Amino acid sequence: MASTSPRAVAAVAILVLTTACAGGATAIPGASDDGPGATETAAASGSAAASEGATGAVFTFPGGETPTVDRDLAGFPDQMFLNPGAVLVDDAGTFHMYPNAFTGWPGLVQIPHLTSTDGVAWTRSADATVLSSDDVPYAQPGADVSSAYVTGDGTWTLVFGTINFTRGWEIGRATGPGPDGPWTVDPEPILSGNEGEWDSGGVAWPSVVATDDGWAMYYSAGANPRTSTGAIGLATSTDGVTWTKHGAPVLEVTADWEGGALDRPRVQRTDEGWIMVYTGRTLTERGLAWSDDGVSWTPDPANPVLTADDFPINGKTWDTALLWHDGVLRYYMEIGLGAGSQTTDIYLGTHDGLPAHP
Repeated sequence: MASTSPRAVAAVAILVLTTACAGGATAIPGASDDGPGATETAAASGSAAASEGATGAVFTFPGGETPTVDRDLAGFPDQMFLNPGAVLVDDAGTFHMYPNAFTGWPGLVQIPHLTSTDGVAWTRSADATVLSSDDVPYAQPGADVSSAYVTGDGTWTLVFGTINFTRGWEIGRATGPGPDGPWTVDPEPILSGNEGEWDSGGVAWPSVVATDDGWAMYYSAGANPRTSTGAIGLATSTDGVTWTKHGAPVLEVTADWEGGALDRPRVQRTDEGWIMVYTGRTLTERGLAWSDDGVSWTPDPANPVLTADDFPINGKTWDTALLWHDGVLRYYMEIGLGAGSQTTDIYLGTHDGLPAHP
């Protein structure tokens, strides 16, 4: 669960808590290691995969060593780190990305808006209002967009997790009339840890998926963001404002590779069921889990299905975005801080169809 995630302000490492979660089970109606910039240098671990079209156990990186979005394209060349934040496709087939650009962790995070016709080549929207963690009154000081969706009335919603030093992380949202904003941040979080419960240490890394009756939010959490076992939790909502927690975790630690903690769930719903990509305590290793109903999850026996040896460049990974669209599974990954690198950018892994699963 909880990840202890120090990301540096410039070159200074700052120890911060990263939460994860534990969850339980009822039908849905109708941990981690250092972050970018930490003092410890990332191991130069990827490599044979660092050629164009390199293929990992699950994902192929068609762009090879070239990021699909870098900090220049996102409009923040002076920032050190960039992660994919949230990615979605609208009804017209346009891809939208809301990446997070920052240097200090935790610290100021800025979120631009990019569009694409194919999910590969991206353009920054010149008309977009840039959302900033400074716009979030309870950020203290950071807020990292992690999921996005559009409601039936056309309201665009960005879901973010707070990043701070002083208390358990929380989940909030910002809404706008269109993909470019302007954004209105809710005055209070929409989800927090509950005192005395398994998630009392805070909630983090939300992944929101549409259901027949509203929305399902997967998140990581735990009782103590520094020491407890992290797990993946679930909350549901009919309106995106009021959320009901599922209770116990929906996915907990079961394997040695997870290192005693689960973190950063990324979930999509498909015609064949639900798929989750998640991480253990070591963020460079990723696993798959499968579900028929979004509540009962089964880890893939082949886990971990993605490791640093599969990355298109030497480096480590932190935050990601998962998208299932038109029969292609897309996994946007923040990768960097490898040999000779002090920054991160966004790389795209793809898989035609769904991976084989139990």
